Amino acid sequence: MEEDESEKTFDPTPRKLQQAREKGDVIKSQDVSALLILAVGAMILINMGGRISGEIMAYCRNFIERPEQIEISGGSLQRLMFDIMYHVGIALAVLMGAMSIAAIAGHTGQTGLMFNAEKLMPKPDKISPIAGFKRLFGKDALVQFLKTLFKVMVLGIVAYNVIKPKLGATENIISLEPTELGKFIGAVLKELLMKLLIVLGVFAGADYFFQRQSFMKRNKMSKHEMKEEYKNTEGDPLIKGKLKQIRAKKARQRMMQNVPKATVVITNPTHFAVALKYVPGEDLAPICLAKGIDRVALQIREVAKEHNIPIIEDRPLARALFASVDIEETIPAEHYEAVAKIIGTILSIANRKKSTQTIPIG
Repeated sequence: MEEDESEKTFDPTPRKLQQAREKGDVIKSQDVSALLILAVGAMILINMGGRISGEIMAYCRNFIERPEQIEISGGSLQRLMFDIMYHVGIALAVLMGAMSIAAIAGHTGQTGLMFNAEKLMPKPDKISPIAGFKRLFGKDALVQFLKTLFKVMVLGIVAYNVIKPKLGATENIISLEPTELGKFIGAVLKELLMKLLIVLGVFAGADYFFQRQSFMKRNKMSKHEMKEEYKNTEGDPLIKGKLKQIRAKKARQRMMQNVPKATVVITNPTHFAVALKYVPGEDLAPICLAKGIDRVALQIREVAKEHNIPIIEDRPLARALFASVDIEETIPAEHYEAVAKIIGTILSIANRKKSTQTIPIG
């Protein structure tokens, strides 16, 4: 069942954003890309426009000064057109190359490198006349048209205010030398481009903010979607809990199998139990084989009794060891002295028992 958009009140998760990216849905403003292209083009025209126009004019001077020498018969006209395109293209190569790089940077800078085959797949709504009509005359198209109209009006006002003060000087333009005329036009063009770029920068920032808000809105998630994603990524909570119980049970069983190898079990005496192993010459420090509280502590004590493992009651030490050492790890250095006394006593008693045992003579 399709969910109501009003139910989608949660911000998208990283996984949701990744899935949107895989479908080609990313935050991207065409205005930002266009601004970068125009800014690079404007900078090149301002700094290199004179040289570029000079190279083009130098090539075109032949056509102006000696038009009667231009051969247009046969295939000459075609070769001439290719020659013009070649020379003009060489002159504009830096401008066109830089703007092409800016176009790529404008897109990859917003979205990163990405390729989405789904965008290339044919879709019925792309060729449907009804769907096409809705795209052309729908709400989104109307909003885009109004945005474009507003931008054109603002840019027109800015351009008018830049050019209007210069209109008084147009009477003297005819009398200007070509060099002076070029400087005058260049100064006007520079001022116009800079102010237009500032306005376009404001529009690009606003459009990027709008695109981001739209992206986050259309990717919002409902409570049901959040739960489903959690199940898919983390697993069903019921199954996950059951598996956790099974793992804990197996770990407890392995732990209990190690208790008979213990040298001593230190208890609270009823709430805590820690089983330690220490073999002189083999272990650098006592190792925790098992630990537990309440029911598990009782099981550790029962196993210890069955295998005649000494059980020592030391409330502070039992609590401290339980809190500070993990299974199959050596005890912290601050407990060496207290544990050494206990194990030393146990080993001494064991050695005395061995020395008093008699060996029967056959």
